[in-house]
Amino acid sequence: MLDVKHSHGEAFAVVAGGTHHLRTPAAKGHDQPFAVIEVDDWAPSWPRPGVTGQAVTIAGQLCTPKDVLARRVRVSRLTAGHLVAFGLAGAYAWNISHHAFLMHSAPWFHYLA
Repeated sequence: MLDVKHSHGEAFAVVAGGTHHLRTPAAKGHDQPFAVIEVDDWAPSWPRPGVTGQAVTIAGQLCTPKDVLARRVRVSRLTAGHLVAFGLAGAYAWNISHHAFLMHSAPWFHYLA
């Protein structure tokens, strides 16, 4: 996760990716299930922005208000540098996405058995 921002009393977590990689939430109008994987390393010299015990909207980097993967989902803790893993993406999540939108690169794929 790249950053946590606050706007109008709400928390927004910005991830490296978005609906151009995982189109299903925008296409189906649902919140994509995710898990937070905590990572302790933080290279920058400034404090890690984050949220604890509150709702957060997971958003991508695209310049569109539709680049939202999950809205107002409560997390126990989420800070910049943590990983956000989207499970249950389904067979078509990548296939229906608008690849290379604004010249963004393809996502990494990790298959778990």
